Amino acid sequence: MKRTDEFRPVRGLVTGARLCVLLLAVVLAGFSCFQRELDTDLREETALLLERDRESIVPLPSTKEFAEDALIVYAGILVDKVYELSLVSRTFSADGYIWLEWPSSVHDLMEKNGIEPRDIVRLANRVEIWDSLFEPVTAEPRMLSGGRYYQRYRFSSRFYDDEIEFRTDPFGEVNLPVIVEVAAPSMSDKYAEVLLLPHHHANGFMGRSGSLSGYRLNSSSFEPYLHRYSSRFGSWYHPTFSQMRLEMVYQADYWSAFVNWVFPLLIIMAVVLLSPSVAGSLGDVRLAIPSTALLTLIFLQQSYHDELPPLPYLTFLDELFAVGYAIALGLFGLFTWGTNAYAQAEDKDKSAVARRIDRADLVFQLISVLIFVGVGVGAWVRS
Repeated sequence: MKRTDEFRPVRGLVTGARLCVLLLAVVLAGFSCFQRELDTDLREETALLLERDRESIVPLPSTKEFAEDALIVYAGILVDKVYELSLVSRTFSADGYIWLEWPSSVHDLMEKNGIEPRDIVRLANRVEIWDSLFEPVTAEPRMLSGGRYYQRYRFSSRFYDDEIEFRTDPFGEVNLPVIVEVAAPSMSDKYAEVLLLPHHHANGFMGRSGSLSGYRLNSSSFEPYLHRYSSRFGSWYHPTFSQMRLEMVYQADYWSAFVNWVFPLLIIMAVVLLSPSVAGSLGDVRLAIPSTALLTLIFLQQSYHDELPPLPYLTFLDELFAVGYAIALGLFGLFTWGTNAYAQAEDKDKSAVARRIDRADLVFQLISVLIFVGVGVGAWVRS
C-alpha cells in the first residue's frame, strides 16, 4: 500500500500530461481544419484573379481560316550568327534579317495612325537595347505588285531566353527564341487585330554561321502566336498582340558533356566504392578516402553550378552529386565504426572483428552501387 501511495503523484503527472497532449492535439486539429478551409478559399480567390489577369502566349492554330479583309502581315527571318550564349544570365546574341510584307489595307491603317515601317514590329525578348541594332535596310518600303509592300530589317542584339530547361543538364537541349511582335497599339486586337503569319517564301531560317559552339543545331521553326498581356496599361482592356517566334533548338554534345562532368564524378565514386576493399585493419587509410572524396565532390559541384543560374529544382547531375554525398558520408560512418571496433577488440578477437568488418563493407558496396545506379536511372527518367 505504501508503494502504491509513493507512485500516485507520478501517475497523476502522467495522466495530466496525457490530457494536456490530447487537448493540444484537438486544438491543433481544429486550427488545422480552419486554416485549411481559409487557405482553400484564398487559393480559389487567388486562382480566379490570376486567371483573369494572367499573361498568356498561345499558338495560332494552323487550321484557322481568315476573312478576306483580314489584316495580315507576312514575316520572314534569317539568322546569320548565334554566339555568346550565357546560361547564367539566360541570354545569347544573334545577328540577322527580318522582312515583312503587307497589303494595302494594312498600309492604309499605318498612314491613318502615323505608323512608320520601323514601328510595325519589335523584338520582344531583346535585352541591352543600348547596345543593339534593329533598323530598316531601306528608308522606305518597296512597293510590290498587287498593292503590296515589302520592308527588310537588320538586327544585331542580345536576347533573353525564357525556354531553357536544365533538368537533364548537362545532356539537355537549349531552346533559343527570337520573338517578333506587333508593336503599334492600334494594331492590337482591341482595334484592328493585325496578325503576323509566316511568309510563304520563308523556307530557311539559319545562315551558314548559325552554329553554336559546344552544341549542334537540332531544329528550327518559325510559328505564329498570340500574346495576351496581363496588364491593361492604364485602360480597361488586356491587349493581345500577334507575334512570330523563331525557336532554334540546340543539343549539347553527349560525349563532351560526359567527359567534362559525368566521367570525373564516376571516377570519384569508383574510388569511394572501392575503398571498402582496403583491409579493415588499416583504419587511418580507410577514413581518409571518404572525407577526401566529399571535399572533391563539393568543389566539382560548385564548379558545375558556376555555369548555371540559380534553379528551383535539381538537375540530373545534381541528383548524382546528392547520392554521391550520401554514399561518401555513409562510408565514413561505416569506417568510423569499423576502426573503433577493431581498435577496441582484444588481440585474440581481432581476426573475427576484421572478418565482420569486411562482410559489412561488402554489403555496403553492393547496396551503394545499386542505389547510385537506381538514382541515376530514376533521375534520367523523371527529367
